[in-house]
Amino acid sequence: MQSLENLLSVCYSFKQGQFGIEEFQNRLLTAAIPDNISKQFTNQLANFDNRIEEIIYCSAPSTRKEYANKVADDLIQATLAEQKRLDEAGSYKK
Repeated sequence: MQSLENLLSVCYSFKQGQFGIEEFQNRLLTAAIPDNISKQFTNQLANFDNRIEEIIYCSAPSTRKEYANKVADDLIQATLAEQKRLDEAGSYKK
């Protein structure tokens, strides 16, 4: 089983400026994630992808990084919550 550390790593790397918004989106879409994530978290991942897409195509270039950082922060929080849920269910492996 994959851990959710992949998603956290992508978010932290983006926030540190290691790659741009488009690469952030691509890495999120291709990150290996566990099969046993909740339906709610699956929906959240789709929502984060939609938010990034909107930022890329609808936001001024000068504000994209700021908005994408907010998405990364929100994704970090959602991922940590999902890790906790899986850990409490006894099905999470780090």
